[in-house]
Amino acid sequence: MTKYFRRTFSGVHLSFPYDQVSQLLSLAERIHNAADELPLTDSVHSGVDNLDDLDDRVRDVAGLITHLTTAAAFAARTVRRGRGPEADITRRTVAQLTLTVGALGYALADLGEAVAHAGALHQLGSLPRSAQRATAIASARSRLCARIDSTRHRLNQAGGRLHQQADRLVAAPAPNRSPSTTSTIPVTSPRPAASRSR
Repeated sequence: MTKYFRRTFSGVHLSFPYDQVSQLLSLAERIHNAADELPLTDSVHSGVDNLDDLDDRVRDVAGLITHLTTAAAFAARTVRRGRGPEADITRRTVAQLTLTVGALGYALADLGEAVAHAGALHQLGSLPRSAQRATAIASARSRLCARIDSTRHRLNQAGGRLHQQADRLVAAPAPNRSPSTTSTIPVTSPRPAASRSR
């Protein structure tokens, strides 16, 4: 496991901004976890379980959007008029958090379309069997799978970019700050959606 260090109360100036790096890495991991929790497209069917699964995933992604937006707003307030290396690093962190919120918004939009297709599948499943019904189900299932795959891709892409930016912060010049001015962006975990028993 990689260890990160920051300036200690003894005055030792360590190599890079622990708070911002650890936060971005943690959030990147949560985004990847949200992607992993999406239903596999080969398990998609016409039952109500599709909507149950998507309900959980929508709440996961929406929770991440709320959490990252709150963290960005908090960090921005701490450096409203600040100058120097520490303020610059915090502003870069804010920029990456807000860019990630934008990417998560696109993922949530894809997930919203997936919900619409899941609803169509649910309705089609109640119709009398026919060739037309079978064709409509296959088409709706294909569109649902495409939106789920797109959501997964967007989430993994967003998590990967955030991880890269954390690595770049590691390489940034370390701010010369005193212990009394250390500020930490809140890192409260977004509450994951409760799993459903079926």
